[in-house]
Amino acid sequence: MSAQLQLNTKIGKYLFRLGITLALSSLLAALVIFGLTFGMAFIMAVGAFIALFGLTYSESNDAKIDRMLILSRRFLLGVLLFGMLSFAWIETLVFQAAKSDSVINAKYAVVLGAGLRGDKPSQTLKNRLDKGVEYLRGNPEAKIVAAGGVGAAAAISEAEVMKRYLTAQGIDEKRILLEDKSTTTDENLKFTKELIIAREGMPIHAITVITSDYHLYRAKQIAGKYYPQVQGLAAKSAPLLKINYAIREYFAVTKFWLLE
Repeated sequence: MSAQLQLNTKIGKYLFRLGITLALSSLLAALVIFGLTFGMAFIMAVGAFIALFGLTYSESNDAKIDRMLILSRRFLLGVLLFGMLSFAWIETLVFQAAKSDSVINAKYAVVLGAGLRGDKPSQTLKNRLDKGVEYLRGNPEAKIVAAGGVGAAAAISEAEVMKRYLTAQGIDEKRILLEDKSTTTDENLKFTKELIIAREGMPIHAITVITSDYHLYRAKQIAGKYYPQVQGLAAKSAPLLKINYAIREYFAVTKFWLLE
């Protein structure tokens, strides 16, 4: 007789329905309202995981299959608990670091790139640049590095667009250095160090990193590889945007820890 599976337990049915509802509702929200953002994709994946977990509560007429279902349920439960704990831990670090340091006085600051809209800065990048203007006005002797290369669909580097924005705000062009080769946060900070050494003739001790609040934790961690002292200046983000990118930061921080 062939084995037959039936999802006839209350908890299994509840989890399966919850997971399917979560996955489908987030897919609908992505298609109609938000677009397919990282946060929406994450919620869909969580929904699919819950539905799969619910299926492990199925019963069959084959003892071997029942044992496999129990083992699968325990494994998925372990994955779920680990994921929840690690997510809570990393997000706590991200949100605790999402504020500017009390003392910002480094001679050099770097504004990290955040995408363009044609030949204009994205809203996220504009927020970072406005923080850069604030920094320069509060530190008349300081200089700033506009860091960002040419994107796949762009005809101009982020650094050049950032420079144009800064000068339009009244910042002297002589105070702006361009780092226009990088495509990642690590390259932003690495190439910035090389640029400053070429200008100063020696490494600098401290740097101010200007980026979005949700990105500041990881940016400072990466900057710590290249500078003895790192100061952070956080540009505020819209709540929905912050939540979306904070979820992305969970995976980015995990990757950083594993590789570094």
